[in-house]
Amino acid sequence: MIQAAPFPPTPGAETPLDRQLRLWRGHRRPVMPDERVRALTERWLGPHLAALEALMLELRHGVDRDREEGRLTFPRRRHPYPKGFCREISDAVFERLGRRVAAPDTPVTQALAGFVREGGRLSPIWGALRGSYFQNAMQVGALYVDAANDTVTVTKPKVEILPFEASGLEPVVEVAHFARIAQLYWGGAVWANTLFPRLAPVFPILHIDPDGRPRLHPDSLGVFAENMAGGCRSALAFLEQERDAGRVPPDDVAAALAPWRNHGFWFEEMCPAPDWDRLRACVAQAADPQGPYRSAQGFQGMIEAVKRAAAV
Repeated sequence: MIQAAPFPPTPGAETPLDRQLRLWRGHRRPVMPDERVRALTERWLGPHLAALEALMLELRHGVDRDREEGRLTFPRRRHPYPKGFCREISDAVFERLGRRVAAPDTPVTQALAGFVREGGRLSPIWGALRGSYFQNAMQVGALYVDAANDTVTVTKPKVEILPFEASGLEPVVEVAHFARIAQLYWGGAVWANTLFPRLAPVFPILHIDPDGRPRLHPDSLGVFAENMAGGCRSALAFLEQERDAGRVPPDDVAAALAPWRNHGFWFEEMCPAPDWDRLRACVAQAADPQGPYRSAQGFQGMIEAVKRAAAV
């Protein structure tokens, strides 16, 4: 597995894009707890684990109820609620947990407030769970707290709390890792994006979902930023891995996506058959701190173009 290194520094002060990428790289990334964090977690939360689980279940039931009664709106999904709603449920529960910790009125919320005051981590996290699917959860110090545990297998308990090391959640940093889990979890077909070479360094994954809708990925901020910060070497490694395995988009996929060329500069250059020299040249250009990928206008234009394509 390649390790992402910082992209070449731009002259002078940190640019707004540099700063944004630096912030995104840690977006929802779980952190393996050290001894200090374990001790802090045990001291503040060890005596309250049953109450913590009850609190999380109470908050989750509140989210379910508010959604059912129309006070909370979630986007449409392929499957009935709660399947596939881990991000929405986790975020809603986390927001409600934050309000309870800010105004603690029970022993467990007082313990959580004390834990946070002493520097304890209380944050949303995202990663690959047990090598099988993406999952959003929370990290409470040395604890993995999942209030959306039933969003893949709906017969599971709604809440799961485990020592973090026992959770099976791992960070997703490399593009190839993201693609592997996406194929397992989302189904459909995952291809290397050799069709649109200008976008391939930043959006190297083309996913056709089970309903036939195409999307470019990664859509995880952390994976996206890590790839860019590494000069898009992670994307190139994935593209070449797929090339070596003989997996490239078939002719019918290329034909179906030909209308995407109308979405402007980033899409107008299309290669139905892979042009590996052109792809490598685009990756080199994406690593150039003075190139169009890293200018504010170019970067924003790229993101907006991909959003337009996804909306069709």
